[in-house]
Amino acid sequence: MVEDVWHNVDIDITRMVLCLFTGLEQKKSQTLKTMRQEIASAVNFMSTFLSSRNGIPADEVDRFRRSLYLVLASRYSEHWFPERPCKGSAFRCIRIVKRRMDPVVSQAAVEAGIAESRVQELLPSELTLWVDPNDVSYRFGEDGSIGVLLDDSKSTKPESSSTWDIFDSCRNELLKCSDLVDPVSTIIAV
Repeated sequence: MVEDVWHNVDIDITRMVLCLFTGLEQKKSQTLKTMRQEIASAVNFMSTFLSSRNGIPADEVDRFRRSLYLVLASRYSEHWFPERPCKGSAFRCIRIVKRRMDPVVSQAAVEAGIAESRVQELLPSELTLWVDPNDVSYRFGEDGSIGVLLDDSKSTKPESSSTWDIFDSCRNELLKCSDLVDPVSTIIAV
């Protein structure tokens, strides 16, 4: 009789673990679906530098593109918060400072079988790329203007949120406190 109780407890624990695991996998799958557009925008932007004249052959660029997409999706999967786009923004920022490549770009190059030095010479010497929910932006150099690759914040504004207008996007937050961000992001990239 006691053995039957413990057997039922084991079955219940197994079911709970499976439900929890399934729930986490579903959440991860949902997260990946919500960040596809942003990652694709960042990957395509980075890849254009490689395929410029005297660049890397198209098949190698495609390998780099696929590799970078997978690296970013994996890296961002636990750091993607559509309800709070600025949360995790520094973690998702891709930096190239004085030709020092961000580790995610280096990893993608290695996984694609492309020499890091070749990728490094084709990418800008100074680049910041922010990949946030509904917003992908970039800046060349430390004092350059911020360019926008993707801005879907208007289409996904919550109707009831009055704070959304205050914190419209991470890009706008960055502009408000750029004096604080640049030294910190430079330190992070080194």
